[in-house]
Amino acid sequence: MGNEVSKIISRIAELEAELERELEAKLQEKRRELKYSLDKGRVAFEREACALHARLRQGLLSYLRESSLPGLLVSPLVYALAVPLILLDASVSLFQAVCFPVYGIAKVERSRYILLDRGHLGYLNLIERFNCNYCGYANGVLAFLREVASRTEQYFCPIKHAFRSAGTHSRYHDFADFGDAEGYRQLLARLSERRRKA
Repeated sequence: MGNEVSKIISRIAELEAELERELEAKLQEKRRELKYSLDKGRVAFEREACALHARLRQGLLSYLRESSLPGLLVSPLVYALAVPLILLDASVSLFQAVCFPVYGIAKVERSRYILLDRGHLGYLNLIERFNCNYCGYANGVLAFLREVASRTEQYFCPIKHAFRSAGTHSRYHDFADFGDAEGYRQLLARLSERRRKA
């Protein structure tokens, strides 16, 4: 990889770390403003916030009355995706549990990707809570899958594509260039050495 590209990637990593710090500071400020805190992995709202949430919760009948008929009619199709998502989640979890130790690949912490915290919000009715958890689960499973797949690709085939690929994962830029046989072998040796030390 060219020196300029390496510098840009390094700068992006610095900016991402700076952004993460800034976002965390804003999030803490927002927690105080919205009157909740995190305690041992649980969200705790202050009494005043809980009362406001209860007042603003929309009833189920009102919610259904305001929903569009086409939206209600296609909802079974939306929820039917839960079956393949659950199977995908189970398959990816089994895959990494069995294969990653064999190859010395660090396991992905599933709980960092699949977050079901929005279903605890008091201002959401039962359907909204279910929808929020469903979306959190679906996107979390896909993010979890992407991380497992990227670690797998890094192990088995850390080579860039000949064509520019949209939406590459964070490891992709460290892969060997397409057609660089020597660079590929050197990269495999470095990755193998890193795994032995880990």
